[in-house]
Amino acid sequence: MTASNGAAHAAPFFDPWAYLPDGAALRDACETQDARTALAVLRTLTTPDALAALWLVGGHADKPTDTARDAFTAAIEAADDGSALARTLRGLRYVTVGWGFRSRARAEHVSRDQFEQFHDWLRRAERTLFDVCSEFPDFVPAWEIRITICRGLELGHSEARRRYDRLAALDPHVFSAQEAYLQQILPKWSGSWEQASQFVADCTGSAPPGSLSHLLVLDLAVERWLDGEKTVPPEMVEQVRQAAARSVWHPEHVPVQATAVAHANLAQFFSLADHPADAKPHFDHLGEVPVEGNFQYYGDPAGTYRKLRAAAEKAGAGRGRRA
Repeated sequence: MTASNGAAHAAPFFDPWAYLPDGAALRDACETQDARTALAVLRTLTTPDALAALWLVGGHADKPTDTARDAFTAAIEAADDGSALARTLRGLRYVTVGWGFRSRARAEHVSRDQFEQFHDWLRRAERTLFDVCSEFPDFVPAWEIRITICRGLELGHSEARRRYDRLAALDPHVFSAQEAYLQQILPKWSGSWEQASQFVADCTGSAPPGSLSHLLVLDLAVERWLDGEKTVPPEMVEQVRQAAARSVWHPEHVPVQATAVAHANLAQFFSLADHPADAKPHFDHLGEVPVEGNFQYYGDPAGTYRKLRAAAEKAGAGRGRRA
C-alpha cells in the first residue's frame, strides 16, 4: 500500500479499513491529517459503513500520548464546514480523544486526572452533537454517538433510553446503536443482566432476516465471559449459531464493514466456547485480512488469532462451511 504522501507502508495485521469502500483512501487521509478528504470519502458511504468509518476516522491516533492527536483534532476542526457530517465527526473526535484519556480500565483503576480529562472532552462532544441533533434531528450518526456520550458522562439510563428511542424512531435496526445502548444497561455500567437480556430479546425478536441485530446475543454472551463466566453453556452456543445463520450467513444479508467485525467476534466466541469447527467458516471469511474485534481482549491479539485459526482449521477439516 502507498500512502498519499508517497511513502510506502505496510497495513497492520488487523485492518478494519480493508472492509470499507475506499478504505485505503480514508486511511491515507487520516495518516496525512487530511480531514477534508476524509469527509469527502465519508459522504460517499451508506449509513452502516459511514457509522463504522466515522469511528475509525474519529479514533485515529487518539491516544493521549500520541503527538499526532492534537494536530489531527485541529485538522478535523478546521474542516468543519457546518454540515451535519463534519460537525458529527468533530464531536466524535472529542469522544475518542476523551476515551483515550480514560482508557478501557475499570473505574477503580482510572485516576481523578484521567476522569477530569475524559469528562471535559465528552462535554465538548455533547455540546457539539446537541446542536447537530437540534438542527438535523434526522441525522442518525449524531444520535448514535450521543448514546455513548450519555454513558461516559453518567447521565443515567432514562436519558440513554430517550436517545436510543429517538434514533430507533428513525431506523429501528441500527446495530451499532443497539450495541452502544446495550453497554449502558450492563451491570458494569449500573444496569442488570435482566435489563440487558430483555433488550437483546426485543431487538433480535423484531430484527429482519439478514440483520446484524440478531448478533446482540453474541455481545451479551461475550459480556458474561468478560464478567467472569468462563464456561459457555450449550444453549448459548446454539443461540449464537442460530444468530449467525440469521445474520451474516443469511441470503438477504448485505455485507458492510461491520460484517467483518461480526465474523471476527463469531470466530472468537466459538473458539472460546470450545467449538473450533464452528469458528472455522468465520476465520475462513477473514483469512489473512482480519479485523481485531473481540480479539482485543487478549494480551497478544494477533498471536491469539493465528493460534485459534489454526485450531479451527484442524477441527473443521472436511466439514462444510455451515456445519
